[in-house]
Amino acid sequence: MSGKAKACLLLGGVLALVALAWMMLLPAVVEHELRAVTGFEFRVAVLTANPFSGRVVVRGLVANNPPGYPAPDFVELRELRSAVEVFSWIFSDRIVIDDLDLDVGTIVLMRRHDGRTNAGDFMAAFAAGGTGPPAAAPAPAPRKPTRYLVKNLRLRLDRLVVADYSGAQPDEKTYQLHIDQTCSDVTDPRQLLVPGVVRSLHGFLLRHDVGRLLPGDLGSALSAAVGGAEHIGSDVKGAGKKTGEYLKGLLDKLEQSPKQ
Repeated sequence: MSGKAKACLLLGGVLALVALAWMMLLPAVVEHELRAVTGFEFRVAVLTANPFSGRVVVRGLVANNPPGYPAPDFVELRELRSAVEVFSWIFSDRIVIDDLDLDVGTIVLMRRHDGRTNAGDFMAAFAAGGTGPPAAAPAPAPRKPTRYLVKNLRLRLDRLVVADYSGAQPDEKTYQLHIDQTCSDVTDPRQLLVPGVVRSLHGFLLRHDVGRLLPGDLGSALSAAVGGAEHIGSDVKGAGKKTGEYLKGLLDKLEQSPKQ
């Protein structure tokens, strides 16, 4: 065997070992970074990322609440598949994702005895740029939000659980949503609130104070959706009442009129 062939075999073996080490170490690195940024505990069963093609696959991701919450459950992500335009991330201030497929098993929204929620803590940690859930001290100034474009998005969400520990007795409610929604050119999570999704969330929206459970733009948009639904419902009830009164008055007049 020639020297060049041996060199190629050696280089191929080194690259294979590097790729294997990358695949084995990447989940642990990501778990550590997410824990450092949010204060939440993360476990990832499978994580593969190709830095050249931008393809990312995540399976079996579980996020648990930080200490101070009465139960650990927060998010169970069965699978995530995405194709990211690598150069958009490097040379611009906007991340472009060609395809994003999210298969979420369960989300647990939990309110503690003091009114704080796990979703609020999670979003506040990301907005502040790290250091875990907000403490009593003043939080640092929020960093500039990341701009993004998802050209093709598919979202599946089977189950939503709301656990409220702020009252005298814990109150837990489970909603079987079975959402399977596709969207195009998504730049804001509020674009996901299409009529089909709002219908699936109808029971949750009417029962809970969404603005407190989900602070931020998404919570505000969901609260607005509740207001819209209630407004439409009240209009329909009002119209029905007026129609009934009109018909009753018409029948009374007919009964009072002299017979020919």
